[in-house]
Amino acid sequence: MSFLERWLNMGAESAEPPRGDTEQVRVAQSVLDEIAPFVRADGGEITLVAVEDGWVLVRLRGACAHCSAADATLFQALEPKLRAVAPWLRGVRAV
Repeated sequence: MSFLERWLNMGAESAEPPRGDTEQVRVAQSVLDEIAPFVRADGGEITLVAVEDGWVLVRLRGACAHCSAADATLFQALEPKLRAVAPWLRGVRAV
């Protein structure tokens, strides 16, 4: 599948709702929704998979899946925003 085909099909997979505590999932999803337009502008997507034991688990797709700046997006953009609103946060992991 070409890059363009992958990019056009982002989110086309059957999406299961994120696992975890309902309130923690809501908080994590709201932060992901804030940064989503910036990630999409670069051809990527970050999907919330679960919140487990204080860890926010996300899946990187599109351009984010193989981008050298993916760690910067997770740990310098997403994680600080989550820490500001989620005292329970232990960290972010890509799965």
